[in-house]
Amino acid sequence: MNIDLASTTGFGDAIGMRNFFLVHQFVHASEANALSAKFNIPVTTFGLSDQQAEEQWIKLMANNDPKAATPTALTNWLQSHAQLHTNTYDLLGQGANAAPDLSVVNFAVAEEFYDWMIAHQEMHDFEQQQLGIS
Repeated sequence: MNIDLASTTGFGDAIGMRNFFLVHQFVHASEANALSAKFNIPVTTFGLSDQQAEEQWIKLMANNDPKAATPTALTNWLQSHAQLHTNTYDLLGQGANAAPDLSVVNFAVAEEFYDWMIAHQEMHDFEQQQLGIS
């Protein structure tokens, strides 16, 4: 499954974000299965399905307040999600430091949202290319 179309969700689009979260779960599950098969190790997607983080992300964009603090559930989701990508890059021989840090972003700022979505999409494109899936 490819995340490219879901990654074009617009800033503040609540329906698009809910779609993104759903597609995103399927993409990570597909990659986890491919990583498990390739390296013969268990790979988890634990923590990706977090409705509270999803709702907090949508609310941050709706409020559009750049000074708003990132809520705890979203901060935790960002950190665990970034760690999944770091682990994937490491398994694929890129080194843990090669993965961009997806845990640092202010989703109340449109430019940061779009920059994050692009970097995230490019990471999935790379991972899927390396794993021979799409």
